[in-house]
Amino acid sequence: MTVITEEKFIGYGGLQPYVLKDETTHLQPMEFVPRPLEDDEVEIEVSACGICGSDIHQLTNGWNRATFPIIPGHEFIGKITAVGSSVKTHLMGQRVGVSPVSRSCGDCELCHNLRGQYCASKVTTYNGNFKGHKTFGGYANKVRVQATWAIPIPDSIRDIDAPLNYNHQNIGKDTSVAVLGIGGLGHLAIQWARAKQCKKVIAISTSDHKKEDAIKLGATDFLVLNQDGTYDPKYAKSVDVLLVCGSGKNTNWTKLVELVKVAGKLVLIDLPEQPLVIEPTALVYNNVTMVGTYVGCSDDLKEMLQFADETGVRPWVTTVDNSLEGVNQGVKDLMNGKGHYRIVIDGIGRQKE
Repeated sequence: MTVITEEKFIGYGGLQPYVLKDETTHLQPMEFVPRPLEDDEVEIEVSACGICGSDIHQLTNGWNRATFPIIPGHEFIGKITAVGSSVKTHLMGQRVGVSPVSRSCGDCELCHNLRGQYCASKVTTYNGNFKGHKTFGGYANKVRVQATWAIPIPDSIRDIDAPLNYNHQNIGKDTSVAVLGIGGLGHLAIQWARAKQCKKVIAISTSDHKKEDAIKLGATDFLVLNQDGTYDPKYAKSVDVLLVCGSGKNTNWTKLVELVKVAGKLVLIDLPEQPLVIEPTALVYNNVTMVGTYVGCSDDLKEMLQFADETGVRPWVTTVDNSLEGVNQGVKDLMNGKGHYRIVIDGIGRQKE
């Protein structure tokens, strides 16, 4: 049984593609009537929400997938303010976090094999559609999601630590890991690898200005990519797993593959706006596997939070207040490369105007 309310939600939305120097395209207050609460859903009052690089891709329509209006926010945390009639796993007032997926069918082979994030019927937390209703994310004051995807948060993790990420790769003490892109994703990947006690953690960037931070985060080595994609030759074929957390228009993908050992793996976490160009021989002659990975399933997310709770892995956070001006400033700071390293909207409620 669905629950229909007369309450209106408020969010900060993009009405057209975001242009940094054109304030008429920046986020605006949006008041909307939420879709009915399904019997398997919970309603969450957002207390903190990460401003992610993918939000920028969507707001600017860099991926050509945005349907406007759009209210971003797929890394948020808050307390449950309503519970669907069939939900037995969650309680009013419980603190939960939400990822880019807000619903899956629960019945298909992928869902049964703990890969619900790839379910053909999945619903994304924002810029998606469910029963004819557009989904809006955590830049809004409240969000409704399937209870399966509302992940309980350990007490030790603060609200503003909401933008944690999880990448399910088989890495451990005997693994050499490299992380390309020391930003919102990459700075967490370095911490994960170090917490997994990998024998070598190589941070890779296009300059050395993040070297000190990378070492503090847990990197054992720091590698600078030259403008043509070349690097210190001693690192060639030295990596078991290369995690690509950031890339640019001029990234030399063939040179990156050549960092990976024979039978190693390149894992694409970043989503570039441009097609990847790689010489096939770099993969074939070295038996290198190249895979893409999306957000973890709900069980992965619970495991990630438990691991973070036990090891102290946390994002380095810069907060902005929950005013319209504050959130627009956070978006602009991320677009200008000023985020250090996760920008988080901090506070309950959103402005009507």
